Order: sequence, then structure tokens, then C-alpha cells
Amino acid sequence: MAGRDSTALVLKELGETLPSIDDAQLDCLVDELMVPGRRVLVMGVGRMLISLKAWVKRLKHLGIDINYVGDETEMPVRERDLVLIGSSSGESKLPAEIGRIAREKGADVFYIGCTPGSTIDSLASNCLLLRGRTKFAGPREYASKQPMSTLVEQELFLLGDIVALEIMGRKGWTEKDVKDRHANLE
Repeated sequence: MAGRDSTALVLKELGETLPSIDDAQLDCLVDELMVPGRRVLVMGVGRMLISLKAWVKRLKHLGIDINYVGDETEMPVRERDLVLIGSSSGESKLPAEIGRIAREKGADVFYIGCTPGSTIDSLASNCLLLRGRTKFAGPREYASKQPMSTLVEQELFLLGDIVALEIMGRKGWTEKDVKDRHANLE
């Protein structure tokens, strides 16, 4: 497959899946992230976590108290905090266990993935469902030609940018407001 063909395939798949994000689920996610005084922790494994780490960087610029589970500067989760779990299948063992612990501590769990009724979805108070293929490639999943859950990982990364724009809009912030909170020792 030539480079242009691969590029066209990725853009085609994202163009067919990202627009199907449910507006009510997106609004709910933004609402949950913007609760005053709430600490947010994100959890995922592999490329899902890499995508969520980009969320942490950008949402910190927007004034959200956010970090990822396992970071050296992670603070304890408290009652009514938010643990956002990204897992395409909703069955990843470590994220599911973190979801259980978060619930025991009184935190809210928000699931982002492809599998309603999964273990993680059943732990969550809310969810945002993406269209994609999980590592299990079930018969009702989007027939991505990319390997395993690559499309979902791409969607999750871009969803972070969509969420950031929504938060900026709600706060009435411009790029200058974001730049003022950006690292300056570069």
C-alpha cells in the first residue's frame, strides 16, 4: 500500500467514525471534566494511555486538575473525583481493577471505549462510545483495515482535542488564555 493510500485510508476511517460521536455523551463528558474542585485521573494501557496523556497535557492548560494513574505526581482519588478510563474492549484487566478501586473510594468512573455492557462500562456512571474495532474484532464492530484497536486510539487522541475546544468555548477562552498556562522553559 503506497503512503498516499494509507493516508487516505486513515482519514476515511476517522471521517466515518468521529462524526458519529453522540453529542449528549460528549456534553456529559465535558460537564464531568468541568466540575469545580474535582480531581480527574485518566487510566488506560498501551496506546490508549498514550492518547490520554495528551489529554492531561492540554487539559492542564485549561485549568483542569488532571493527571494519569501511575504518574509520580498522582494525588489520591477522593470521593466525587473522576476516573476516566479508556479501553476499546472495556475488558482490560488493570483499567477494570482501577475502576473498581475508584468506585470503592467514592469516585465517579467515566468509560470511553467501544463496548457497551463491558466490565468497565458496568462500573461507570457515564460513558462515551466510540465506533471502532477492539482487539477482539467482534462482528458488530467497525470494519477498520488498521490493526487491532488503532482506529479507536486515534479517535481517543482526537477526542481530547475536541473536548479541549468545547471547554475553551464554555470558558470563553482564546488561544492566548491557553498559551498563558503553557510551559515557558522551552
